[in-house]
Amino acid sequence: MSNSVKFTEKGKIIYQISVIKKDKQKAMLRFSVKDSGIGIKKNNQEKIFEAFSQEDTSTTKKFGGTGLGLSISNQLLNLMESHLQLISTYGEGSEFFFDVELKIASDKDLKIETLKLKTPKVDQSLYSVSPSINVLIAEDNKINMLLARTLIKQILPNAIIFEAVDGQDAVDKFQETSIDIVFMDIQMPIMNGYEAAQKIREVQKHRIPIIALTVGTVIGEREKCLEVGMDDYATKPIIKDTLEMIISKWVDI
Repeated sequence: MSNSVKFTEKGKIIYQISVIKKDKQKAMLRFSVKDSGIGIKKNNQEKIFEAFSQEDTSTTKKFGGTGLGLSISNQLLNLMESHLQLISTYGEGSEFFFDVELKIASDKDLKIETLKLKTPKVDQSLYSVSPSINVLIAEDNKINMLLARTLIKQILPNAIIFEAVDGQDAVDKFQETSIDIVFMDIQMPIMNGYEAAQKIREVQKHRIPIIALTVGTVIGEREKCLEVGMDDYATKPIIKDTLEMIISKWVDI
C-alpha cells in the first residue's frame, strides 16, 4: 500500500482481499494491491524482488527507499508457502498480489478473554529535571519515523521533535530552528542523507551532532557517513538501548 501511494501521483489504488477457494476447514485468500501509478518495465519486474534493488537509480533519487521491502515481504511469504506476484504495464500501473491458505476458525477458536492490565506508577520527578532538547528526525518512511520518535520521547520525555520527510526538508528545518541533535536517514527522496549532512555542515553556526540511521548492510557505509560529516551511526531497526547510548554520548542530559 505504501509503495502504491508513493508511486501513484494520480488515479486510484485498490486494496482487495478475495476468496479464491474454500471448504469447511480452510480457505485460499488472495491479497492484492492495484494502482494506476508509474508501472514497472518488463525487464525490471524480476529485479525489484531482489534485496537493495529498485527499478533504476532515478527511482531511489526521486522516491527514496532501500529496495528491501519487497524482498523481505517475499521471504515472509515463503515461510507461509506463498510468494509475491506482479502484473504491471509501464506507464499504466501495477498489481502486486499473493495467495495464502488459512485455516477456518471454529466457534471455540473465537473465544475472547479479557485481561486486566496493571499500569505501573511512574515517578514524575524523574522527568521534571530533564532539559528541553530540540531533536530533528529526517526519515521518509512513516513507520520508521514513528518508531524513532517514540523511542526518543521515552529517552527524552521533554524533547521537542521536528520531523523532516526528505533531505532538503531536513536542511530547511535545521536552518529555521535551533536544533541540538539530528537523526538522519540515508536513503531519502529529493536529497539523500549524505547530501543533507554536508549542507547542514555548510550552514551551521556551531557543530551539531548528526547521527546516521541506516540498514547498515552496505560495506563501507559507516565510513562514508563519517566522511561526509556525520558523527555516529545507528542501524535499523533501531534498538532503544543503542539509541539511549548514542544520545547520552552526544547530548548533555
